[in-house]
Amino acid sequence: MNKISIMRRLAPFILSICLLAGLSSAVVYDGIDFRDGASAFADEVVSYNPTSEAMGHDNPSMALGIPDYTNNTNFVSLGDEGILVLKFTDNSLTTSGNNYDDLRIFEIGNKFESVDVYISKDGINWIYVGNTTNSTSGIDIDAYKGSGGVVLGAQYSYVKLVDRLPHESDTPTEGADIDAVGATSSKPPAPEGIDEGALEAISSMLPTIITFLILALVIAGVIGLVILFKRRKA
Repeated sequence: MNKISIMRRLAPFILSICLLAGLSSAVVYDGIDFRDGASAFADEVVSYNPTSEAMGHDNPSMALGIPDYTNNTNFVSLGDEGILVLKFTDNSLTTSGNNYDDLRIFEIGNKFESVDVYISKDGINWIYVGNTTNSTSGIDIDAYKGSGGVVLGAQYSYVKLVDRLPHESDTPTEGADIDAVGATSSKPPAPEGIDEGALEAISSMLPTIITFLILALVIAGVIGLVILFKRRKA
């Protein structure tokens, strides 16, 4: 049997291994890799309170989905000290286990306007995770772990943005101007009504389970090739 024939027979096993390992091509937005592509971005507006003038840019749905600012459109202004709460529905924000940024806030405009950032599992109990420091800001939520803070491996569905002082701009784009909010550290949607401790235990076991399945596939492939060679020689 030549090398080409062997590779053809191994191809299904290699493909299965790649699928189990969860390999996928990241999509790049504004120079940032998002492993889950468009699904990594906020999907639903929970609440919007601009508190001051944001005329003409007061549609909070403009903060949903991928970054798509163009020609002074496709963004929402918070208004001075305004508040915007968004929700991930087809994914959830989680920790990375390192000091990499897990959450990205895309803020546009001629002047940078900072926001305080909070995350939540239920939209009621909030955890402060810092503030934005430039127009496209990354937040490492792992840095806020600890008692009453972020739980490693937990799934957070809600993000709250609060415009910070000082006031940097005037009507009609007062306050921070938000184009998009995305999770660079992402998990599937957070299930509702399921014990979180059990979910975290299962999540922690997934790498071991995946490794076992990959090894099982490799062993099965090798055994299959050995049997095939023996039959060819017989």
